[in-house]
Amino acid sequence: MAASKIIQTLSHPLGETPTQVKPKLKKLSDIRAVIFDVYGTLLISNVGSNSMSNVSLESDGAIQEALIASEFEILEPEAKLSEQYVGYIHAHYDIRRSEGILFPEINIYDVWQDYLNELFTQGIIDGDLTECSIKRVILNHEFRVNPVWPRKGTLEVLRSLQDSDICSGAISTAQFYTKLALETLYQNSLDTLGFKKPICVWSFEHWHVKPSDVLFEACIAGLHALKIEPGEVLYVGNDMRNDIIPAHKFGFRTALFAGDKKSYNITSTEGDINACKPTVVFTEFSQLQDCLLY
Repeated sequence: MAASKIIQTLSHPLGETPTQVKPKLKKLSDIRAVIFDVYGTLLISNVGSNSMSNVSLESDGAIQEALIASEFEILEPEAKLSEQYVGYIHAHYDIRRSEGILFPEINIYDVWQDYLNELFTQGIIDGDLTECSIKRVILNHEFRVNPVWPRKGTLEVLRSLQDSDICSGAISTAQFYTKLALETLYQNSLDTLGFKKPICVWSFEHWHVKPSDVLFEACIAGLHALKIEPGEVLYVGNDMRNDIIPAHKFGFRTALFAGDKKSYNITSTEGDINACKPTVVFTEFSQLQDCLLY
């Protein structure tokens, strides 16, 4: 089954729980690029990020279902599949930490490749281990334990930015399937949606997650290539610590999405929220559209 078909099959509309936050809106002039967080902002997510952010979600049943859907045979149904899988996730993070990375990221493909090879060696599973089959089981697992869905109004904002010649980009805690999910659920390529490749920064390609400076520096380099200055950029995210504070540090104007209790997060270990107020706070994407396009 094609990757897009797997994502379509396992995806469905997800609800939002409104907050009591009052929007703080203002007209934003001279914006030439909007950089989006993905999970929790553009996409509603069960855990606010990809599934690795909450390994307590893991279960033997979910992994078994993903293996079977990906045409692997389970030879030992009683095997503790989730325990071994979580162990491999921790081991890969430990490798990155040993390299001195403060906010480490891993490549989920590498994790599953090691994990499935071990299950195969132990005689727990049987099947054809190829890059395609490994990616297939990853998709079948990820979108089972952590379904996502486009947040209401986000497609309209992306289209409006295009019409106004404002570039879109992303800084996202992400894996290879994140871009696939966006393109499948929005039914368009990122390029068609107005995203510019130089300012799309995916954490798994850099071994760092937000709020690491590495990701924001990579985006700044892409903006410079497009001849866009940080002060001409609006960064949109749902998390003070991981989104708003680092974006502010690099000179971006900021928009905090505060419309969904599941994703809204103002907790910060890097400074008091009052010392780094978002440029705007919005609870619906139509409000953001009004701030940008008037």
